[in-house]
Amino acid sequence: MSDVGASGGGTPKAKRFRLPHAVAFLVIMVLIVIGMTWVLPAGQYERTTVTLPSGVKQVRVVSGTYHEVDPAPQAVWKVIPDLVKGFDQSASMIFMVFFCGGAVYILEQTGTVRVFFQRLIKRVAGREHWAIFAVMFIMSMGGATGAFANNVIALLPLGILLARGMGFDNAVGFGMIYLGAYSGFNVGWANVFTIGIAQGIAEIPELSGMFVRVIFHIVNFAMSYWLVAHYAAQVRKDPYASLNYEEGMGLSEFMGEEKGGDVDEKSALRHIICGVITLLGFVGIVWGSAQWGWSIPEYSAIFLTIAILCGLFGGLGVSGTTVAFLKGCGSIVAGAFVIGIARAISIVMSDGKIIDTVVYHLSQPISHYGPVVGASLMFYANALINFFIPSGSGQAVAVMPLMVPLADISGITRQVAVQAFQFGDGFSNCIVPTSGVLMSVLAMSGIPYGKYVKWFAPFLLLQIILASIALTVLQMYGWS
Repeated sequence: MSDVGASGGGTPKAKRFRLPHAVAFLVIMVLIVIGMTWVLPAGQYERTTVTLPSGVKQVRVVSGTYHEVDPAPQAVWKVIPDLVKGFDQSASMIFMVFFCGGAVYILEQTGTVRVFFQRLIKRVAGREHWAIFAVMFIMSMGGATGAFANNVIALLPLGILLARGMGFDNAVGFGMIYLGAYSGFNVGWANVFTIGIAQGIAEIPELSGMFVRVIFHIVNFAMSYWLVAHYAAQVRKDPYASLNYEEGMGLSEFMGEEKGGDVDEKSALRHIICGVITLLGFVGIVWGSAQWGWSIPEYSAIFLTIAILCGLFGGLGVSGTTVAFLKGCGSIVAGAFVIGIARAISIVMSDGKIIDTVVYHLSQPISHYGPVVGASLMFYANALINFFIPSGSGQAVAVMPLMVPLADISGITRQVAVQAFQFGDGFSNCIVPTSGVLMSVLAMSGIPYGKYVKWFAPFLLLQIILASIALTVLQMYGWS
């Protein structure tokens, strides 16, 4: 789009302020934190190690022991070594992200997802609401396990194809794919990229508290399905209520026509095999975590196994599997960089001895209102932070080292603190304009951001209210 007015002789439009890329923004944050080590007083809490009934040991902050220590300001030229150190300490997380990205991309390249959608288009005539439910359910389960997040960008065209084939607009496809996936991702009970990392930092058993989070998932999915199904029914009744409609558009420009789809029956067996391999992989992650204490290295091994087996059984061959795997890794390089750079922020704060100082001052208002209200305040704080760090794994690495001692001091259980992080990061994913995934899928769907916000904001407000109530009840119950 040109910056010059439509009349040709107009003056150039003023450039709108745009936040830098998330990676660049985090590097700037590292520099800011280095500056903070010169301004904030250095301080420390005393810590003690406790053994839980389960046998798990936790290092906890001792409340009331904060005291100032000798300052340790960090030099600006340390930014590069600290960034490298951040990548080094986050290597296992980064490679897990790469392996998952490669596995999902291979699954897409085998055509498994495409055949599923084609079959669905052909068989749902007159039962569109079931098709919407089925697609959203699958996407939601993928989101809950961390399989579907950034890669919804690649899956969105298939959702739009399905929606247009059923006679709806692009926004219904957006709802099925993006909102479907994030109805699970935002409250994921087995999402190793958010809840897994956060619980690891909080030193509580990974994927613990699953039963409660499964309930959150069921409720959030049901609400999200109702939102999309209600919208689909609305545009079927009044097409001009579509989020895709712009003044002057003809009906065929933003609404699809109902039609069937062709299915490549010859390759169906490969797709079934790939689907079974993927399902067994995620069952293995959940089972291994619960029974044998598996964590990031084991998750990475499973994702790599899924990638190799799906590539070979899916017909890509050895070379094709390798190429697809590398492309899948390349598609999420930015997300992997965010993890390493976010860890560098914690390194600088730790070396500068200001983490406990920040925790101490943050704990004052939260402690003043008590742990019950404090749990909700943690939720709101994480939602605001997500505007600046729109990466679940990156935010977990950057924020949880602060939230854990803050929870210990304020009397908030660590499990509730992890949930406050997950709610804060999760629900805001679907509205912050700094989210590259959100802005990408909106652009691909032809939905103006302003229209989307106006439509989605009431639903988000309901999610925030319910999340606050849930955190209040969990903290009162002492969920740990």
